[in-house]
Amino acid sequence: MGLLSQLAFLLSCSTALAATAEPAGDNMARRHDHPRPASSRTMPAATPKPSAKGEDIQVVGAVSNATGVTNTTPGGGLLAPETAPQAQQTVTRDFIAKQSPTSNPLSLIQYVPGVTLSSADAFGQSDQSSFYMRGMGQTSVGYTLNGIPTADPTHYVPYTSQAADTENISHLTVQQGVADIAMPVYNALAGSIKESLADPAEHFGGKIDLSYGNHQAAREFIRLDSGEIGHSGIKTFASYSYGTHAMWLGPGRSRRSHVDAMALKEWGDGNSARVFLTYNQSSEPYLMSITKQQWKQYGRSAAYYDPTYTTGDYNYYKLNATQQHSVIIGAPVSFNLGHGLTFESAPYYVHIHGAGNNGQTQAEYGYNGTQPTGNLNLPNAEDGYASVLAIDNWNQHTAGFNNTLSWKLGHNELKAGYWYNYYDQHEIAPLSQIGPNGEGENYWGKYPIRGQDGVPLMMFNIHLIQQLNSLFISDTYKALNDRLTLNAGFKYVMMSYHSTNDIPGDQYNYGRNDAQPLPQVSASFQITPHDQIYLDGATAFMEPSGILVYGTYWDGSAPIVDQAHSTNLKAEYSISEEIGYRHTGLVNVTASFFNYNMTNKQSAISTYIGGRLVSNYINAGGQTSRGFQFAAGLRPWHGFSPYVSFQYLHVTTDNNLPRGVDYIRSAGKIAPYSPKTTVNVGLSYDNGNFFANGYMSYVGSQYATYMDDQTMPAYATGNVTAGYRFKKLWIAKSPQVQVNVMNITDNKYLSAGNGGYNAKTTTGVFGSTIAGRAPTYIVGGGFGIVFSVTTGF
Repeated sequence: MGLLSQLAFLLSCSTALAATAEPAGDNMARRHDHPRPASSRTMPAATPKPSAKGEDIQVVGAVSNATGVTNTTPGGGLLAPETAPQAQQTVTRDFIAKQSPTSNPLSLIQYVPGVTLSSADAFGQSDQSSFYMRGMGQTSVGYTLNGIPTADPTHYVPYTSQAADTENISHLTVQQGVADIAMPVYNALAGSIKESLADPAEHFGGKIDLSYGNHQAAREFIRLDSGEIGHSGIKTFASYSYGTHAMWLGPGRSRRSHVDAMALKEWGDGNSARVFLTYNQSSEPYLMSITKQQWKQYGRSAAYYDPTYTTGDYNYYKLNATQQHSVIIGAPVSFNLGHGLTFESAPYYVHIHGAGNNGQTQAEYGYNGTQPTGNLNLPNAEDGYASVLAIDNWNQHTAGFNNTLSWKLGHNELKAGYWYNYYDQHEIAPLSQIGPNGEGENYWGKYPIRGQDGVPLMMFNIHLIQQLNSLFISDTYKALNDRLTLNAGFKYVMMSYHSTNDIPGDQYNYGRNDAQPLPQVSASFQITPHDQIYLDGATAFMEPSGILVYGTYWDGSAPIVDQAHSTNLKAEYSISEEIGYRHTGLVNVTASFFNYNMTNKQSAISTYIGGRLVSNYINAGGQTSRGFQFAAGLRPWHGFSPYVSFQYLHVTTDNNLPRGVDYIRSAGKIAPYSPKTTVNVGLSYDNGNFFANGYMSYVGSQYATYMDDQTMPAYATGNVTAGYRFKKLWIAKSPQVQVNVMNITDNKYLSAGNGGYNAKTTTGVFGSTIAGRAPTYIVGGGFGIVFSVTTGF
């Protein structure tokens, strides 16, 4: 797409969004609930002032740059001041803008204590990367964009690269441990991530960013801000980006097209309405999981897919890939009703449509469940079997709204809310023929293999409808000139599931209902204007994960089950306690001790079935997690801003786990993928023109199985940034050049694992021999370098 066509496209998006906003109102007054947008215009510098939400700002000066950097946030943008009575850390534009434009939000929060990033690519862009928070996987973390829940409602995967381009992210707030009671999430055992888009700019303008790097990386970004349209008080922006790079491990390319857009109207005292949209289209080959033995023998090359196809070669890269389209639409509004009353509502719609493919062997005479298909007439069959493409096609629609009514009266603030969510998912697994070039007839399974009766051959055909109703009430009391804050709240979540699997021989209807009470309390005391202590106690839960919880994975070559649907899973429930301290000033410090007790802990044991990596969720019983986290950062001093964070973690499995007819002796052992220590250190420098930073992350060794009989080694990686801002040049405002280097030493390491019961053969509790199975791992991202040129206009 050419530059002129991109500009025309963005202008049309801005105009279309403006048409959906409210009419003009009188007495315009800007709220400070959201940071000012990153704009190419000269704008006030902003530093977050203490807030329970970590979202308020305070105007302290003026800078002029195209990226929204203010050089006011301690720790180089990683440690904004907070006063929430819980562990919480906000990452601002001072850090975000200096990272690679290819980054997704996961790589932007990797230095927050409690977060362990499992990087999977060289640029921090892939959604195949994952993370842990306080030893719990990403499926245990709530995730919202501008208050809209955007994670996959069945697998809880956040898919953060779909949500927004880095240039449009205003800030990211990480709540380690306790999510806000009003947040529309129901899987936040480990905490939450709140991502916020930058608002449209006050004046007409825009930004262009061009990036190029190794592995044939190229990315273009353009944003157009309308400024205020006439005297309507309406402001809009729209942006478009396209990025691509060759896979850093093996053949293939990653591609991503993305659109962000927003219209904003503010009026009166505390009234606002936003309509925002993000659209994302991406494709990339899968990453191969390998065993530790393969890693030792072949290193990174063990994870390479084959670049050319030969018949029966299921490691051909085009047979192991994924594509996904998504759209997120939200319309959050806030009304000041007077007399201390405020009403907020956030209706939303999220659509995700994707497909993942892999090659496998199929018998010429197949089965749909238990029903014979007859001769499938596979043209490439030899000795009764042929190579076919197995397709996993998922289509998800989510819609709902989250309402909150607040009433401030004297020293009290009473809140009540209602959240409704409707989720409809249809996921099918058809098989398709593979041509001589190694590609299927259709990537999305449009032309499936059919039996003699004309019915498509499928391994599952699941339709799930999930409905949620959630109510909460909370009260906050302040005393001693607002130095003491007490809060108590209660949330009640009711969920219903109905699922069908339209495969002969399978149970057609699955259904269940669940209701969970979720009380929480917190307190904080402002010892001095700069020192605070806090404590909190909370509960959280997470429903069983994955579409195959409610359906069975059948073998297409025989009337047998490859993976049975889960029968013993219950909602995971957590009770947590925390006590913390924070100091704000020239140096910001935050520290907390935490404890979790979990029942019905969900854990994924992943195995390859017919070439496809499939997660089987198990009930791991009880788990106890205890630890300490710490972070400190200096407010920019003569341009310098150092940062350090640390976490100590001790996580144990509380009971023996069932394995076949026996139990493995897992009670009291360290839980998988819970490193005892993680350390992050960094230093940022910015004098207004030249800027540079460097950050190093160390992750201790981690057990990969519940028997603690295989270890994923410790590793350390470092990232470096350098850049220079120029003065205005013709229409280019604050042009700058920047270089980002990821994994600067090209450290070779394993970054994530797929878990397992026991790697070595062991004797069970009842004396039986339990065979071991080697866990598999993802190779950590390699050396990446990205050069960027950015300017406002």
